[in-house]
Amino acid sequence: MYRFITIILFAALMFGCESDSPPEQTATDQPMQDPFQQEQEMVDVDVSDEELELFIDVTVEFQEGQMAAQQEMIGIVEDEGMSVDSFNEIAQGMHMGQTQDELDVSDSDMEKYNAIAELIDEIERELDSEMEEILAEAGMSMDRFQEINMALQQDQELLQRAQEMMQGAMMQQEQTPGAEY
Repeated sequence: MYRFITIILFAALMFGCESDSPPEQTATDQPMQDPFQQEQEMVDVDVSDEELELFIDVTVEFQEGQMAAQQEMIGIVEDEGMSVDSFNEIAQGMHMGQTQDELDVSDSDMEKYNAIAELIDEIERELDSEMEEILAEAGMSMDRFQEINMALQQDQELLQRAQEMMQGAMMQQEQTPGAEY
């Protein structure tokens, strides 16, 4: 659950680093609210530069594992003889409460879907454990990670600081001989 928030945040940080000026906000830039999601409270969190840098490092490290797991998940879906699009369509329908008949899915495809979903659940549990390990090694609690994550989503100033830190790190990496990308 937390990894999706992190991935979105990571993408926002990376997107912001590609531009020298902050992106202009428009009404269409605002994220759509999930009507089933409880309204999130605004947070007022003090985050030191050191803690923000640690948050970014943890996010980047976890993103690498997430990308590898995503490739593994795609392989599982394809190995089971189902397209990723078909799997996602069934998953989305099931999440929305649709039945197999409403989805117009054969028994064979539903069996494939269920088998794949079990394997993917296992990978997701491993990712959750990996995230907990990464946080523990960094000395950050999950609660604090979530708090900073929420603050970054709500505080433009904090987001700007994070983008500047990432941009600086990327520039430093580009100037370092032998740096990997």
